[in-house]
Order: sequence, then structure tokens, then C-alpha cells
Amino acid sequence: MSGTLQQRLQAVTGKMHLLVSRYENLLKAKSDADARIAALEGELAAERKLNERLKVEAEELRVVTTLSPKGDDVARSRAYLAELVRDIDKCIDELTQ
Repeated sequence: MSGTLQQRLQAVTGKMHLLVSRYENLLKAKSDADARIAALEGELAAERKLNERLKVEAEELRVVTTLSPKGDDVARSRAYLAELVRDIDKCIDELTQ
């Protein structure tokens, strides 16, 4: 009986050491995972901040391009103003004669 009890005690002790070893490995893996999560959360916060800034810049660019005249609009406006100036000059010439 004492041999059987001794064998059982050694088997339980071996299993206990195995469980402790696995537990320590899991604790280390959890610690590594927690550190990785913290790093990724930091990166995520930075990316969100960048994303928000880029959204604001895109909105500003959209407003600026909406308000800024296009090249053909400027050319038409200049041509129209030049025509008005010619008409005014003709009127002035007629009035002075």
C-alpha cells in the first residue's frame, strides 16, 4: 500500500508541477497580450486622430474648391468685363462728340 501511495503522491506532484508550469506560461502569454493590446490601442487612438484631421482637411478642400473659380469661369468673366469696358468707352466717345 505504501508503494502505491508513494506512486500516487509522485504522480500528483508531477501533475502539480506541470500545472504550475502551464499556469506560469499562461501568465506570461497574458502579460505579453496585455502589452500588445495597450500598444495597439495607442496606435488606434493615433490613427483615429489622424483620420479626424484628414476629414477636416478634406472638408476644407471641398469648400475651397467649391468657392474657387475655375479657369474657364475666370476667362469668361474677363471677356465679359472687357466687353463692358469697350461698351463704356464707346458711350464716352459718343458723349464727347
